[in-house]
Amino acid sequence: MSDTSAMSPKTGEPIISVRGMSKYFGDFVALNDVTLDVNRSEVLCLIGPSGSGKSTLLRCLNFLEAYDGGEVRLNGDLIGWQDGDSTPRKALSTNALRQQRQHIGMVFQQFNLWPHLTALENVAEALIQVKGLPKSKAHEKAREALGKVNLSDKTENYPANLSGGQQQRVAIARAIAMEPTVMLFDEPTSALDPELVGEVLTVMKEMAAEGMTMVVVTHEMGFAAHVADRVAFLDAGRLVACVPPAEIFSQDPEDERIRTFLQTYRERNVV
Repeated sequence: MSDTSAMSPKTGEPIISVRGMSKYFGDFVALNDVTLDVNRSEVLCLIGPSGSGKSTLLRCLNFLEAYDGGEVRLNGDLIGWQDGDSTPRKALSTNALRQQRQHIGMVFQQFNLWPHLTALENVAEALIQVKGLPKSKAHEKAREALGKVNLSDKTENYPANLSGGQQQRVAIARAIAMEPTVMLFDEPTSALDPELVGEVLTVMKEMAAEGMTMVVVTHEMGFAAHVADRVAFLDAGRLVACVPPAEIFSQDPEDERIRTFLQTYRERNVV
C-alpha cells in the first residue's frame, strides 16, 4: 500500500502533473512534497481524515491557494507561477491566470449561485462575462448544460425555488458550460441533506462515463470505490497511497492509517 506512483492506469500524457508540491500556512505544513499525475478521462478521488490536505491540494491545482514549493502543470503549462528560474517565483498576471482557469472547472461545497438570477442566467453569466459570448449563444449553451444535469425543466427557477441538490447541479452545469479540460469537486455533496446526495452523485457518474477528467475530494466512499480509477489517500499533508480503489477498500489494507480511517468511517456510517 506504499505505492504512490505518479502515473495513472490511463494511457497518454497526463493532463495534470504535480511534482513535489508543498504548501504552508505559517509554520503549519498543509502539503508535504506531493507528487501525482491525472490522465485524460481519469477520475481521481482524494480521501483521508479531516485536515489531511485534500481540499488544499484541490485548491492548489487551480491556484486558489498559491502553493509554495514544487509545481503543478496543466497540459504542460505551469499553473499560477511564471515559468522560469527566477527567485523568488513570480505569480502570473491576473489575466493570464484567468485564462488558465477557463480550462479548470471547480465545484465547491456551497453552491455560490446568484440569488437574483434564474438557473439559466446563473449558468450563462460566465459565458457572457468571461468568454464574451452573445447572450443568445450563452443561453443556448446554458440550456444544453442544464440538460446534461437533468434540469431542463428548471431553467427559469431562481435558487430559492430549487432544492439543495438542484442548486448543486446548477453549479455543476455552470462549470461544464465553460467546456473545461478538467473538473475539480470539493466535497460537492457535504452541504446536502442525505436524500439529495444521490442526484448529484448520479450526475457525476454520468460525467465520468462520458470521459470527463475529474479530481474529487469526497467522503462518499461508495462513489470512490465504484467510480474512481484511482484513489489518493492523504494524511497529515502527505500522499500515503495513490492506487486503484480495490487496493484501498480491501478488507485489510496494508497501511495502518488507511485501516484506521476506513474503520472509523464504517463505524460512523454502519457500512
